[in-house]
Amino acid sequence: MTVPDPVRVETSWRRLQSITDEAATALVRASFSSVIRDFLDYACVVFDSEGTMLVQSARSTPGLLGVLPFAVPNAMAEYPMETLRPGDVLVLNDPWTGSGHLIDITVLAPVFHRDRVAGYVACSAHHLNVGGRHATIESRDMYEEGLKIPLTLLYERGEPTMVFDFIRVNVREPDKVIGDLRAQVSANALMAERVAAFMAESGVDALEPLGAEITGRSEASMRAAIRALPDGEAAAGMSLAIPGLDEPVRVELRLAIAGDELVLDYSGTSGQVPRAVNVTLNMTRSYSFYILKCLLDPLVPNNGGSLRPVRIVAPEGSVLNPRRPAATWGRTMIAHLLPELIMQLLGEIVAAAPPGADRDALPLLAPSGATPLAYCNLVGERADGSTFFTIVTMHGGMGALATQDGLSCISFPANCANIPVEIIESDAPLLVRRKSLLPGSAGRGKYRGGLGQRVEIEVLAGDLGPRGTVLAGLRGGRLGVPVRGALGGEGSFAARVELNGARIGIGSQVTLNPGDVLAFELPGGGGYGDPRDRDPRLAAEDLADGLVATE
Repeated sequence: MTVPDPVRVETSWRRLQSITDEAATALVRASFSSVIRDFLDYACVVFDSEGTMLVQSARSTPGLLGVLPFAVPNAMAEYPMETLRPGDVLVLNDPWTGSGHLIDITVLAPVFHRDRVAGYVACSAHHLNVGGRHATIESRDMYEEGLKIPLTLLYERGEPTMVFDFIRVNVREPDKVIGDLRAQVSANALMAERVAAFMAESGVDALEPLGAEITGRSEASMRAAIRALPDGEAAAGMSLAIPGLDEPVRVELRLAIAGDELVLDYSGTSGQVPRAVNVTLNMTRSYSFYILKCLLDPLVPNNGGSLRPVRIVAPEGSVLNPRRPAATWGRTMIAHLLPELIMQLLGEIVAAAPPGADRDALPLLAPSGATPLAYCNLVGERADGSTFFTIVTMHGGMGALATQDGLSCISFPANCANIPVEIIESDAPLLVRRKSLLPGSAGRGKYRGGLGQRVEIEVLAGDLGPRGTVLAGLRGGRLGVPVRGALGGEGSFAARVELNGARIGIGSQVTLNPGDVLAFELPGGGGYGDPRDRDPRLAAEDLADGLVATE
């Protein structure tokens, strides 16, 4: 493809995209755990032989999609292509090389075409468990969090290595963990087979010419979107109260736009902390870039070219770029709030633009009660003595936009799905007593935020209950950070957790006995604009639908 033919480029690009989506579907169907099958916490990606990301699966979480463009080149540096053979499969879960915490395992494999490595495929997925201390932000370093897998061969020339054995004896629910890992291997094998077939049918020797064209298009589109914004700088910060720390964690950000380039500088952010909320640089980059892509250039497919106009700086040793062996299990408690800070600064720059500028060009959101993602890990023994490890997800409301109400009970910015009640109850001796919208939780405004929800989980008693107690690890919610409104809109409360009706903190482990009820109240999103400007018809509909608290 020496002379780019627009039709051929477009059809080839779409075919590669369909390959990652097919692999994602295969992964979900072959997976064993609800975290992949239902929560959809995974990503499938294709790279050229130089390590440039070409395409990604559409239905994936940005936390994994955003780190793979950095994880795969890191892996290539340790395992040069000339050392790889057909049937080789690599695996890693190192938070600094990979996706930021140990429970995300990345599997990657070379694509062979005409007896040479023509590219790479990678699949990263959240696993139920990798051993270590039960899920909690109380861990002080990485060694408490579980098994670390350095980049190593999972399969060598098509034969499984002893890595499977090491993993199996170190994790809770090994059948599910190993099953999910094999599903990732299968997804990669499918991608590699399809990419090689595409190259053979297209008569191309290398992916780089096509890759240069499609990444160049994405880069040009992103640069044009940045160029449409006014030049300028803005700075702000936020303080986050983390359980177990005497001082709040401070995140500082300076956003600068100059021509077709944008810089995010987190200098001044607090240093890394002895709690599992540290965010490795790959994850800081991931959620920082994600919101820029959503706001500025959402329609052009994302790849390595989209990243080039954006520079992200986070000082080494800070909570957004920690040194080993910092604990990182609960990294999203901070990482998920970065988009909120970025939107605030973009709004300030656009608002300060000279007369005549389009100040409504960006679809900015009010802060969301869905941010950061809240969920609860529960582990114990079933009556038959087998171990269960399950995840219960909860979702707050999305912030309102300048043109519409926010969405209710949505996973933003994680982009994960909801784990159905039926799955939770079939996985563990639990009863979900309630999972409902929370009236009055949405921030009022000209446009209101989406509603949050109340979730109640009971540990079953008697013959259907667990053997002994259940250990619950709580993470996320607004952790003492109430939801703000935007441009005169009202906010919402910080997340609340109750045990048998009594308020408890978030971020710590809780021991549950049979019959105990754990309840969560997630806030709604912030409102946008003055509530007095709300259309009376919309207000009447909210009242009729029971979305407004009447007390």
